Amino acid sequence: MSANKSVSEDDAPQKHGPRPARPESPAVPSVPVLEKVLAEISHESGNFFHKLYYWSDHLREQRTRRPPDSTATEMLERTIRNFEEFLKMALEYFHPVQLSCLRMGVADVMGGLLNQMRGQLNGTPVTAVELGEWDGAAVMIDPGRFSQALLIAVRHLVQQVGGESAIRVAVVAAERPGTVGLEIRLVLHNPASTSPLFQTAAAGVEWALAEKVVELHGGELTEANGDESSKSVVLFLPLVAS
Repeated sequence: MSANKSVSEDDAPQKHGPRPARPESPAVPSVPVLEKVLAEISHESGNFFHKLYYWSDHLREQRTRRPPDSTATEMLERTIRNFEEFLKMALEYFHPVQLSCLRMGVADVMGGLLNQMRGQLNGTPVTAVELGEWDGAAVMIDPGRFSQALLIAVRHLVQQVGGESAIRVAVVAAERPGTVGLEIRLVLHNPASTSPLFQTAAAGVEWALAEKVVELHGGELTEANGDESSKSVVLFLPLVAS
């Protein structure tokens, strides 16, 4: 769902420029992005229906069995719950989003991000760079929507954590055409090897939703893979005038 970019996790924070961020128009996914998301929704919906029919047929065949097959019942219930959550997420992607943004300091945003990460990492070491260069810098954030995007981005990285992994978080000055901002870089060192089986269509739709929310903030969310020793998630946000 996202374009790969090369990231150097050793970049140090730089002084940000004085120009404020340019107001952004609402993010409208491109046709290729929409087609990709629709294809993934169609594929994943087919998988769910296949599972539902399978467990339904299994229970029908076992309906006279004593005791009943509790495993099949639990699997059917779990499939229904997962399908419901997937449909909610898919519908949310296409639903118009109205942001209610507040001015938030970069340090506050980073504090919330680090708390969220450490809550999901179960002891994996997290190193964060000093934010002294960003005293007084601020961004415009819808707390609820932005937290949703952060949760997805962090979960995407956490799913690749292994026993020897460590995470480094950095904030660096960055620009996009006409916009001065910052990049929050989450760099996972020594990621676990992951099977393509875990790269599901549901995960792709979830990532597309996070991308859309960040774009509505005038920003950009990307996955930036270097070599096999590290994986990164990069979040760009425009700065607002002091």
